Amino acid sequence: MKRSAPALISLLVGLAGCAALSGPYREYEIRFEGDSQPALGPSPSTEELINAAAWLIRHKLDMPFPPVIKAYVYVNQATLVDGLVKLAGDSSDEAWDRGRYAAGVAARAGLFLRGDYLAHMHLVGRAGLFAHELAHVSQARLREGGKGRAAQWILEGHADWVKVRVLDLLGYRSYAESRDHIVRTIVGSPTPIKMFPDLRELGGNDAWVASTNKLGSAATYCQAFLAVDWLVERYGSAKVTEFLGRFSLDSAPPEHWTKVFPISSRQFLDEFRIRLENLPGPTRAAEGGNLAALQPSCG
Repeated sequence: MKRSAPALISLLVGLAGCAALSGPYREYEIRFEGDSQPALGPSPSTEELINAAAWLIRHKLDMPFPPVIKAYVYVNQATLVDGLVKLAGDSSDEAWDRGRYAAGVAARAGLFLRGDYLAHMHLVGRAGLFAHELAHVSQARLREGGKGRAAQWILEGHADWVKVRVLDLLGYRSYAESRDHIVRTIVGSPTPIKMFPDLRELGGNDAWVASTNKLGSAATYCQAFLAVDWLVERYGSAKVTEFLGRFSLDSAPPEHWTKVFPISSRQFLDEFRIRLENLPGPTRAAEGGNLAALQPSCG
């Protein structure tokens, strides 16, 4: 059957539109091996920044990655969700839930990013986003093949701890400055600290999301960061990595904490709560976070 020239042009345009809708407009393998830290100029590309963050996480923080991970950069929410379904294996509901507000999502296959959001984020915000999500990729690698996963507050607090460390290692903002910003965010939060949920209530993702939506990221992400920060201060980052790695074992998850830390999780969280509620008042108000409303996180 013959088609007119206008009809053929319309068909080709439609096919091109479908192709754009179904795939990323950029896709590349994340490079994290090599003997030296990747050099970054004053305006690094997304690929360069991701590679630098991944190298630091692998070589300076001693956290593993799968042998091959990729970054997928999509044009908008719909294409991101489509990628999460087709490449990450999410159900449609899971993909829409994860991709509804996110600038980036971590999956076993790598990072799924929204290019339209990245275009409006400044350098430190993008670096922090990439480091946070790469930390989740590494956490998944650490627990691969085992039973269960760590509590959500540990996973998110640790991912933000990694983010703050990477920003420091990149020379973008010191760890002390980031931590001070987080403390000011908590103390100046519209939700009083005494109304923050107990971290024991934030073990699952559903409770985490509900609390973040209701109380704000200071009550969840920022609180969790300070808990992990204190855990690292007391026992070292290698112990936290060891704890996360124990979820790859066949043993029961409740045993992992006591095998790594010389204090019960109950005692640690009780002591942390006292520490949290006795934070000093702010000397000045905290400014907006690096990721603003585009990505729940802290610092």
